[in-house]
Amino acid sequence: MAKLNNNLFIMVALVSSLIAASMIVAVSEFTIPPQPEPGFYKAMEKCSKKISVECGESVVKAVLEDQNMSKKCCFELVHRMGRICHEHLPWYLASHPKLGVNATHVFLRGPQVYNSCVLKVSSEI
Repeated sequence: MAKLNNNLFIMVALVSSLIAASMIVAVSEFTIPPQPEPGFYKAMEKCSKKISVECGESVVKAVLEDQNMSKKCCFELVHRMGRICHEHLPWYLASHPKLGVNATHVFLRGPQVYNSCVLKVSSEI
């Protein structure tokens, strides 16, 4: 459990800041793997600037730990970050094998989180 919490902390820190693609992060021997496609990390960096750190952490926890998100963070996800940016998140999470995330889980959970948020904030469109 401690390993999961440590890995989650690392992932939340990475997703919150989404360091430039060419940089290597030296946190507990953690390195950013090669990009799944050219420009992927640059796109993720732009996406991360569209949402607050608090809500970025909430999105990651919702995807990885099945936690619920506040209406405020759902609003930021849907209206500021958007679907395209959110669809890149499972790819980003799954590309880090040292995190030990279940790729199948994040690819199923990612759309569920987004769709749930759409329903939560649909009255505010």
